[in-house]
Amino acid sequence: MRNFIVVVGMVLFCSSCAVNQGILLEYTPETREQIVSSNTISVKVSDERPFIKDNSKPPSFIGKFRGSYGNPWNAYTEGKIPLAQVFAQDLIREIKALGLRMKELNSDRTIKVEIMDYNFDAAIDGRFWYEIKVSVLDMNNDVLKENMFKDVIEIKGSVWTGAMGAFKEKLPEIHRELIRKMIRENPQAKDALR
Repeated sequence: MRNFIVVVGMVLFCSSCAVNQGILLEYTPETREQIVSSNTISVKVSDERPFIKDNSKPPSFIGKFRGSYGNPWNAYTEGKIPLAQVFAQDLIREIKALGLRMKELNSDRTIKVEIMDYNFDAAIDGRFWYEIKVSVLDMNNDVLKENMFKDVIEIKGSVWTGAMGAFKEKLPEIHRELIRKMIRENPQAKDALR
């Protein structure tokens, strides 16, 4: 009986590591800076990560945590929403907050986002990396402005909570900064949208 209790306890302990693995990535614009423009804007986001393209991971995959023995488990966006959809929703919020007009079809400008990489690997500490290509296109799909956002960030966890607590806190902050860099903090992109 004692062995049974120990085994059940171990199973519950180990399975608790894989529970609650969704990370909320959401951007809410902080200020209503206005860009004066008569152009209408559309957003197109594609997930170009190789493991998404070959269907070896679902579109909501954003990285992996590792347990004490190095055993990995996948982490996803909160609610398992596809990462491309998260980016699209956040960029639409940003565009509206900047006073620009959205138009899904036949817009004057398109913000095209290609997620080339967006991933993490974490045990107690972890490493997050991303590579995002952002283009502003005119109505003929000619590139007016193109930027590549790329970074590798070390995130420190703790022995008590592992990396999960640190990633649930830091990853949303990094995501918000990345959304701001795409338009709000990018003078060339703002000029191309005018």
